[in-house]
Amino acid sequence: MKRVLGIFRATCYSPGMAEHDEAILRAVATRLESMGHAVRLVHEEDLETDTPMPDIVLHMARSPRALAILQGWEEAGCRIINPTESVRGVERASLARLCAAHHIPTPRTWIVSTSEPRPETMASPCWVKRTGMCAQEPDDVCRVDDAESYTQCLAQFHARGIDKVVVMEHKEGPCIKFYAVRGTGFFHCLPGYDKWSGVVLPTSNTEKNTEDAEVIKRSIIRQIEKTDHLPIIYGGDAIINDGTAYLIDLNDWPSFSACREEAAEAISHLVMGG
Repeated sequence: MKRVLGIFRATCYSPGMAEHDEAILRAVATRLESMGHAVRLVHEEDLETDTPMPDIVLHMARSPRALAILQGWEEAGCRIINPTESVRGVERASLARLCAAHHIPTPRTWIVSTSEPRPETMASPCWVKRTGMCAQEPDDVCRVDDAESYTQCLAQFHARGIDKVVVMEHKEGPCIKFYAVRGTGFFHCLPGYDKWSGVVLPTSNTEKNTEDAEVIKRSIIRQIEKTDHLPIIYGGDAIINDGTAYLIDLNDWPSFSACREEAAEAISHLVMGG
């Protein structure tokens, strides 16, 4: 019997998705308990330095404080999924550097100081995103289409106390949301939608979804699986453009809302097989 600790993500890192995020972790916990393992579930905010170290941690934590505790456990020999280094790796500025280093296709990307909105750091159009693990407010990700809007956008980020942003060139093409569990063969993607409007594209059908899935596997998943610096359990968004998938976002341990039961099964096998 293994002692397993599951850690829910803090609500501030899961705007509007807290219930969905909790649901996938609960689904995994139910399966592990049915196998005879002792599972305890806590919230990220309740993790303390004197919390007893388990055998395995399944976590969605993102706060520096929680990750520091988990890193200490890692160094003491606890198995942490996802590893703390990989969670830090999906922070937007870090992810931009890792994608460049590991040849993961992305649109042109700059890390920009909000106090110095240099025009050469703007593609037209482009997306401006706050640095950090994820969007926490609606204005944390903005599309801008001209230099004036770009300057205003960076000024607004600066006024909010955000010193740096990630600027990403806009790519035309369907946006595909995907989910994966490294080393299990589990992969799932949703029909293409328009990133700007959120509307599912009329060209999305089973044959097209299969084609897009293969492009994402070839362009992105194979490269992710070659590095230990990115998560084991992950999901993301990719733009399909001229036969290549361009990664535009990557998340550690997403909600798997569209494929929760299948993902929970894959994650349970991953945990017990490791």
